[in-house]
Amino acid sequence: MHAPPTWFAVLPDTDDAAPAARLLATAADRVVPHASGRPWIVGTWGPGEAALVLAGPSRIALIGRSTATSAVLETALAGGLDRIGERTRALTGCFHLVAAVGGRVWARGAASGVRRLFHADVRGVRVLADRIDALAASGAPVDPGVLALRLAVPPAAEGLEQEAPLRGVDPVPTDHAAVLEPDGALRLSRWWRAPRPVLSPEEGVPAVAEALEEAVRARTRAAGTVGCDLSGGWDSSTLSLLSARHAERLVTYRWDTSDPGNDDPVWAAKARAFLPDAVHRVAPADGLPLWFARVDAPSPSLDEPLPCIRIRERTLHAARDLASLGARLHMNGQGGDELFAGNALFLHALAARAPLTALKRAWGYRALARWPMAATARALADRRGYGRSLRRAANALDAPPVTQRTPHFDWVSPTRLPPWATPDARGAVAELLRAAADAAPSARPRAQHAKLQAVRTSGCAMRVVDQLYRHAGVELATPYLDDAVVNAVLSVDGRRLCDPYRYKPLLAEAMRGVLPDELLTRRTKGEFSGEAFTGLKYHRSALLALTEGMHLERLGLVDADALRAAVTGPHTGAGGLAAIEATLGVENWLRQSGRPRAGARRPETRIGEAT
Repeated sequence: MHAPPTWFAVLPDTDDAAPAARLLATAADRVVPHASGRPWIVGTWGPGEAALVLAGPSRIALIGRSTATSAVLETALAGGLDRIGERTRALTGCFHLVAAVGGRVWARGAASGVRRLFHADVRGVRVLADRIDALAASGAPVDPGVLALRLAVPPAAEGLEQEAPLRGVDPVPTDHAAVLEPDGALRLSRWWRAPRPVLSPEEGVPAVAEALEEAVRARTRAAGTVGCDLSGGWDSSTLSLLSARHAERLVTYRWDTSDPGNDDPVWAAKARAFLPDAVHRVAPADGLPLWFARVDAPSPSLDEPLPCIRIRERTLHAARDLASLGARLHMNGQGGDELFAGNALFLHALAARAPLTALKRAWGYRALARWPMAATARALADRRGYGRSLRRAANALDAPPVTQRTPHFDWVSPTRLPPWATPDARGAVAELLRAAADAAPSARPRAQHAKLQAVRTSGCAMRVVDQLYRHAGVELATPYLDDAVVNAVLSVDGRRLCDPYRYKPLLAEAMRGVLPDELLTRRTKGEFSGEAFTGLKYHRSALLALTEGMHLERLGLVDADALRAAVTGPHTGAGGLAAIEATLGVENWLRQSGRPRAGARRPETRIGEAT
């Protein structure tokens, strides 16, 4: 029995919104009113996920997880809506924030993209919602250009990852709030900007440590049994050890592996030894669905394509397993790599400030990654701007993939379309990239912008994975992608972290005293290509089934014959499967249907009450 998907919608304070409210309320089990009595927030959400503070006719709702108290929320509300973004920027946790003052409504999600907002015309008024399918008209057509973007590997970012694949629904950019005026008009207001990287690592370490602990505390606070990945890597081990300080009951979770070359089990066992009071669940490899299992079967109701469909069945298996152990919230380490690894990106900025130091460190990276000398020198000397980089990316969609042996310090990810993408698909993606070239970068220097884009791409992906978990009755949490954690990390000058011989130095220093020294000696990372190829071998027929009668082919985006040839052809590395997975993830989503299910309405609730 799957739990129904959670969702909510926000309505303007106007009589014209009554038809939209009636339509949305049929699928909701909760309705929270404006001070006027008109419906304000309608939807379905889980226990402990919402708090409401009233201050006279003004009100503010926090939907998600935070350590913010009612007093903090009331103070944020007291100054009105004009500067509420600034007053709430430092709140810890991951949540949507919705405020209503004087007939105006202000709402935002998370800058990281884990929690998002969309808007659409519903029965004649603009309505906000956290899910695309809560707003889309029945039978709404897809947007082929947005679907073409989803075929790219690595994913196209620069705000394009935020586009909604259904026509008639528009995204609210993650760094903007949506304002619904009393006349029903909608405008966007910037509430978040990347912090300037002005702190030394020594100055930034305390803030990073505090932000991570508060991010975990926001999940363990009154949550009962909490699950946490424990793969043996630094990211998951950190979260597990922090959770042990605060959780009423901690369940650690790891998928076992059949690959003897993967040393995750060794390091996970070391980490478990430091958590004697936790319940430790290691799911045996022979009881887990293989990668690509049932990839041709419909997914649970997701409002956009799942980016990791290869492990969909394994993810659902884990979520059900966690639910059986009493966990209703589970944390993973997604975002740890995006924030703390990849510091070679800062070589480019370091070369402009301290060229000799940059060359010395570049030599170390060259030795580790086998970068060619000439290519390294060209990449360090490149001073092209953001717009030119995007236009260059638009012209390189058919170029060979950039590998780890290629030094890359550019503004944008070297996104590529697979050979089975049609000329129409390539043209659509190129056009969208060129259009994005007119915007300003999200941060400076290049590496800061690239890290932020990686965070947002990860956050948008985890939003969909959370929908998958919720079908098993478990909420997924990604503390590294909390805005407060992102702010703390981006405030540190990355040039000082650019060291080929140190692994995640900022995380190591911030978690010294939490992560035992024994765990900090690990320099390896689990590798799963063996499981990828085993899954492909046993489930190739399911992959091929998705290539028959393809929706993507009818949309003119994919050559199905070329895709079948890739599925059945030889593969020399697991990286080549990423493009197949991206395409089949989109195709699987196109074959699903479903909207939030109706339920019994519940009364409004206030902070501190069970919700």
